[in-house]
Amino acid sequence: MSEIDLTGMILKGRYCILEQIGSGGEGSLYLAKDMELGGLWAVKELPLSRRREAKLLRLLEHPSIPRMIDYIEKEEACYLVMEYIRGKSVQQWLEEGKKFTAQEILDMGIKISRVLDYLHTQKPPVYYGDLKPANLMLTESDILYLVDFGSAVSGYSHTPGVCQGTVGFAAPEQFEGKVGAESDIYALGKTLRALAGNRWWKLVFQVPKLLWFVRKCCRKSEKKRFSNGKKAELALCKIRKRVERGRHTMLVCFGTAATILTAGAVFLYAEQKPDFSRALTKVTRLYEQKEFLSGEKEIVKQICEKAEEELLQLWKEYPESREQKRILLLLAVNGELMDNQERAKLYYEQLLLYAPGYTEGYGQYGMFLLRQGEKEESKNLWQEYQSLKSEGKVEDEGGRTFAAWKEKMNEEPEKKAERTEESERKTKESVSENENRINLDSSSDPESAAEDESESSGWRNGRL
Repeated sequence: MSEIDLTGMILKGRYCILEQIGSGGEGSLYLAKDMELGGLWAVKELPLSRRREAKLLRLLEHPSIPRMIDYIEKEEACYLVMEYIRGKSVQQWLEEGKKFTAQEILDMGIKISRVLDYLHTQKPPVYYGDLKPANLMLTESDILYLVDFGSAVSGYSHTPGVCQGTVGFAAPEQFEGKVGAESDIYALGKTLRALAGNRWWKLVFQVPKLLWFVRKCCRKSEKKRFSNGKKAELALCKIRKRVERGRHTMLVCFGTAATILTAGAVFLYAEQKPDFSRALTKVTRLYEQKEFLSGEKEIVKQICEKAEEELLQLWKEYPESREQKRILLLLAVNGELMDNQERAKLYYEQLLLYAPGYTEGYGQYGMFLLRQGEKEESKNLWQEYQSLKSEGKVEDEGGRTFAAWKEKMNEEPEKKAERTEESERKTKESVSENENRINLDSSSDPESAAEDESESSGWRNGRL
């Protein structure tokens, strides 16, 4: 395909190219005027080898996918005449300083999920394969479009050694040449994270469930992600509903944005604030109250909610890494005491996000998972820790809880080894007993033994 300026060219005697408005990948995008109807269209120029994008787009009809109204082949190129979107890519909006709110990110996530659900439910299903901010067009009236289907495939694809996605957004399996519905879900999580930019932790403070959603989308294992666009959409709608009703619980605010916002207040308060241990003791004494020890569920819940509120306040006031880790750990334990396992799990995950090399944090989370009966999750966490350790990224050796978790994780391999050793021992004993029995039988009948020896000798000498 020749790299020339197509301005002024008339395609099919109808579409006059006015100017180039975009480029990337293997094609260029032009603005064209319809000389018959007078409207404006977008014309995408592609090499003939990529004509499958045209065949795919011709079959799709969704309000968030630009319509393809004509197709032209000329020399070494093909031209897709499509609906012209008056807007910018989400990537352009970000580069120009646009700051999306948590509500806007949730809304966009729901719209993207709906498009993915439409694609995934086609027969055969269509997997987009390259979801990222640069491939999302947003108009001034907040209408979102999914553009550039150059990486899309119809039906599950496995092309060893070929990754059609973009580094930073492509799922791990795509680097092995595989792409499926879960690959699009992974990219959805990465895209929503990118929309937040450096305001991510501030938005998580406002909508804690956003962190859970993105983490689930971006699991390394395909089986642990949302399996399709519909399930992702339902989860986001549920989160948005909680935000709109004001029922969500404020969890944790940490990271650069939160630190900057509270730095001034912390500095002014630094001379007056009490020692961290003393401040923490004030919170933990709540658990020593008779009302808490009585075990009445509603009272325990109220005390735990008060403890959570005070711990979150300490989070803002004590920015040191060691202090932050202790607070997050207490928040997780507090969630478990409150009998809110989901909240406890979220705090543990945030702890490991904040301090990925915190050995004792892994131990505490691992034992929590075992208490919840999530043995496989605990094993996966152990493998994650071992991987970090092999890369030299762990901070310390851990404490008693980590030691207990380590022992639990090593129990199964040891038991398996013991069973193997026991099996081998019994096999050897059985073989030995059989040999002894044979020897005993032979020695008890000298004539038979002599005959056997004679017969054996005959075979050796070639007589029999």
